[in-house]
Amino acid sequence: MRLTIIPLVIPTEQQYLDLHKIWPDQSQHELTEILKTGEQFYAARFNERLLAAAKVSVDHHHAIIRDFCVREATRRRGVGLYLMQEIFRAHPDVEHWQFNFSHVLPQEKQHMQLFLTACGFNATIQPDVWEKQIGYLHEVK
Repeated sequence: MRLTIIPLVIPTEQQYLDLHKIWPDQSQHELTEILKTGEQFYAARFNERLLAAAKVSVDHHHAIIRDFCVREATRRRGVGLYLMQEIFRAHPDVEHWQFNFSHVLPQEKQHMQLFLTACGFNATIQPDVWEKQIGYLHEVK
């Protein structure tokens, strides 16, 4: 089976179990409530299991990605980059992306910064918030 990126509109019980492995500090109830606010979940799926996920809030031409996480056993295989690229493709009208990684453990922040640099993001004056401009002068990486 191949890796696919899917939006999670109404997660199944198995998907909630997988999401708990990705976001262990968030209960099924909390995730359900977040979905009700209009925030979108995207996940990387392989063999019917979720390996990575992210939350995306879109407001016209601006979007924020948060809680971006690839399960540790799956890291450094291109899953995160593919998830990021597909999130960008799902929202072609968004020109300004922000990535909030305040939830990342301190010992993993440097890895996240390297990943974001590879994805074309730049640091901002806000700690743990990076941004990327996409538009007719910029291309999706």
